Amino acid sequence: MRTELLGQEKNIVRVKVEFEAAEFMANLNEVIRDITQKASIPGFRKGRIPRNILEMRFGKDNIHKEALEKMLPEALKQVTEDYDLDMMDTPSLKIDDIHEGEPVTCELTIEVRPEIELPELEDIEVERLRQEVKDETLDTMTAAFRKQFATLNPVDRAASEDDVVSASFVVHVLNPDGSEEPSGEPQPSNIDLAEPSVRAEVRATILGKSKGEEACAEFDIEHDYRDASLAGKRVRYDIKIDDVNEKILPDIGPEFFKKVMDIDIETEADFRNEMRTRLLAHQEGTETDRVCEEAVTAIIARSQLDVPDSLMERQSAYIKKQDAEDVKRRFNIEIEDHLNQISVGTAQYEEEIRGKAEASLRRMLVLEEIGKNFGVEVKKEELEAEISNLAAVYGMERAKLRAHYYKNKDSMSQLSNGLRYEKINKLILEKIKIKDVDRLTAEEPAEDNNAEAAAENME
Repeated sequence: MRTELLGQEKNIVRVKVEFEAAEFMANLNEVIRDITQKASIPGFRKGRIPRNILEMRFGKDNIHKEALEKMLPEALKQVTEDYDLDMMDTPSLKIDDIHEGEPVTCELTIEVRPEIELPELEDIEVERLRQEVKDETLDTMTAAFRKQFATLNPVDRAASEDDVVSASFVVHVLNPDGSEEPSGEPQPSNIDLAEPSVRAEVRATILGKSKGEEACAEFDIEHDYRDASLAGKRVRYDIKIDDVNEKILPDIGPEFFKKVMDIDIETEADFRNEMRTRLLAHQEGTETDRVCEEAVTAIIARSQLDVPDSLMERQSAYIKKQDAEDVKRRFNIEIEDHLNQISVGTAQYEEEIRGKAEASLRRMLVLEEIGKNFGVEVKKEELEAEISNLAAVYGMERAKLRAHYYKNKDSMSQLSNGLRYEKINKLILEKIKIKDVDRLTAEEPAEDNNAEAAAENME
């Protein structure tokens, strides 16, 4: 086999491949033998079908093409090695006329990774914020945990801002023509009036109401609301107050500590130390993720590359397909109807998709180039360890999970790529300069941590 580089335009390479006549005939004869063994043609026994009958049935050109395609995997491997090509997609094939007894030629059009000029990673500097947990934060977190593990006690009074109201409600969809549609039977619910997630309109109409009273709240639902039957519509909540409950906070002691930390703790001092340790670990992990993201962003900004149009088209099509499926699943409407609902024109949407596609491709190409330059690979034992970890996290039998990954090529590829990107990110953190600071440059003074969110993350 002989090859010849015909040309390259951006990331598209054309290579001519010529197979010796004898090499092609050997593969052709093997293909014909396979067909005669498998084909079922009336009047002929398998393995005894004359070649002219096979050509009449399957087409001479098709048999030639099958013989050539049988040779291509090995040929493609040699081409990528000879010209040091990093192939990104299945190449297209143009076959010249085939004459048996003569050399056979074809042309491969191969899409390769674009050339990328990376900055020196050692020149990238990112600030890392020193982490601390103040005593005031621990006080607020303790209070948040006490609310979280509070018991409810019914009271005979009007609802206040810190109460939990037991209520039943019916949602009415209000149509533009003045008609209304109830969503179904009354739904029971416990509404914690102190929770930020409670709609302001609902909270306002319940406050001051007592057991047995009714309330009504009317408002517009967001277009991207999780319930497709209500998204983008005006609704009225008819609410009946069944009970008003005050929160009885637990005493601070070993029983409370056990509920919060799931370990035995005797003193409040030890409890606060455990809270501090866990929260600090969480904050440091979050800060490390931020530093890594900032470093990657800086590396991408300083990298020189042109994202090929072919990649942009494929990635844009993929994003649009994902958007359409997501809208159909969430709202049961077509993507065009959803864009009309949120007042986004086709041109604007296409521009947004192209921006997303370019950003994701630049990130992927730069990270892949870093991995390639530094020889980042995922070893089999690392894959096996990750499968074991996932089995433990999800409470699955390891052998079954392992079989799933080894049988499913796409799942294994996702697992391997995830581990590879983790290693690349770790390498980036090792190579860049990290400057520890008490306050990030040009950053406004940070507010104290949201204690309730921190408590939820720490558990």
